[in-house]
Amino acid sequence: MRIRSIYLILVLLAVAGSGLATPVTISFNSSLLLAQRGQTITFSATVTNTTASPVFLNGDAVNIAAPLTADDSLFFLNFPISLTANQAVTASIFSVMVPLNTPYGFYAGNFDILGGSTPSELTTIGSAVFAVNVVPEPGALGLLIAGALGIAIALKRKG
Repeated sequence: MRIRSIYLILVLLAVAGSGLATPVTISFNSSLLLAQRGQTITFSATVTNTTASPVFLNGDAVNIAAPLTADDSLFFLNFPISLTANQAVTASIFSVMVPLNTPYGFYAGNFDILGGSTPSELTTIGSAVFAVNVVPEPGALGLLIAGALGIAIALKRKG
């Protein structure tokens, strides 16, 4: 039920954002990634200029719910300064760090590209939502299940 709610929220945010005409589209390879505590994950995306004229990619803004943090240096390393008409580029765009003490759950975020028709313009020209679902490590979950089974068997033998 919770996963269904998460997907519904992502779909609604995507539909709401798609009504706004922006010169650049951002399409994540996967807008929802699973992560474990202490892990760093990388989002990849295709950035497309949907206009008939060049557009400058002058900066970005990435926000994600705390305690997760984002590093956007991949955007500056992997994407060109500008996109020609109808040009698309696919690359790693940013990474998200999950601290060791992060509670399990769903963390939503937003990525904006700033730019415009000049090298100094900082208008939001593209926006996309993403999410990270922090899940237990599979090994830890297996140990938890094995422990619970062991306790259940021990209690059954006593009773």
